[in-house]
Amino acid sequence: MRLPLILMFVSVFQIAGCAGNPASRATLIEAGTEVREIPAAPPDAEGRQLEQVPHVMDAAMMAELRQRLDRYKGLNDQIIMQSMRAMGPNYTRYLSDQSLRGDIGVLILTHGFGDHGDRLLGKRVRAIAEAKPTALAMGMSMMTSDHVQLALNNLAAAGAKDIIVVPAISTRFNSMMRQWNYIFDLQPEPAYASVPHVIPPARLHIVSPLEDHELVGEILVEYAAEISTDPAREEVIIVAHGPVGSEDNQTQLAMLRRLANYIDVRAEYAAVSAFTLQDDAAIDVRVANVRALRDKVRAAEESGRSVLIVTNLLGTRLVQGNLRRDLTGLNYRMNAKGLIQHPNFIRWIEWSVATAAADIK
Repeated sequence: MRLPLILMFVSVFQIAGCAGNPASRATLIEAGTEVREIPAAPPDAEGRQLEQVPHVMDAAMMAELRQRLDRYKGLNDQIIMQSMRAMGPNYTRYLSDQSLRGDIGVLILTHGFGDHGDRLLGKRVRAIAEAKPTALAMGMSMMTSDHVQLALNNLAAAGAKDIIVVPAISTRFNSMMRQWNYIFDLQPEPAYASVPHVIPPARLHIVSPLEDHELVGEILVEYAAEISTDPAREEVIIVAHGPVGSEDNQTQLAMLRRLANYIDVRAEYAAVSAFTLQDDAAIDVRVANVRALRDKVRAAEESGRSVLIVTNLLGTRLVQGNLRRDLTGLNYRMNAKGLIQHPNFIRWIEWSVATAAADIK
């Protein structure tokens, strides 16, 4: 296994109730000494590559998924493949003009938001793409790392000697971030299946996810206000997707409570709290979380409070729909907007890139 030189710098700052984002310094991975080429068709009209590559999993990958993820235990290969296809493709999209050259490139990693959301993200980071070679790597990375490697190779071909990697995800304490860490050889075991490690064609600077950054707190304050009519008689609940493991769940709940405090000190709500669904955990775990959330909503109603629900989800594709079904029969108002729809999401990406770029020497 390649042993990268990794330097971790952490700077935590307190911002009016939020812990802030510990991404003022980034994790550094030195460039590899080998080359990993990814055969790919030329970009399509939207700059995408590998978008049409079908999902492929061998027996070993299937076994790993069943071992690592409770939701796949007992499922046959066909059902697992249907689940993989439902998550959408893994692909890269080069955003900058082909003529743009630069010593510093930007790679934005995300699970994807569907065709419309992916296009929207590409448009909204146009200012970054006009200043620095910039690419997206979209997809869950459950069975492949080719899209990430190809994105890095494309940025290096544009002259990038340093590449800032922005994981556009709500928290580092979940399986998707751990899969990316495995892909970058930052941890020994994958969260999903064992896929090839990337070989960095340039130095990588991996910043931290959104988490409880002040910019996220501002978004949630606005999203709650948009559905509020009488704050003194309203209870705000932040609902998150949540991780699989219980230890990660406690860490995420602590993070969400800091966001809840950020809202609480800026508005006159009767109460602000946070819940995680643990959407991908074992069924009984999710059922227990939903039951607790329903009890919370019901108790608020019985005390004469209206319930306002906001989420820290980036997109709006699936979880909000499931959440509505979970709360069937209860009275509440929900702002179903994702963080990606707010200008602060792009401000966070720009802040992360600018902060990491300032440290590159």
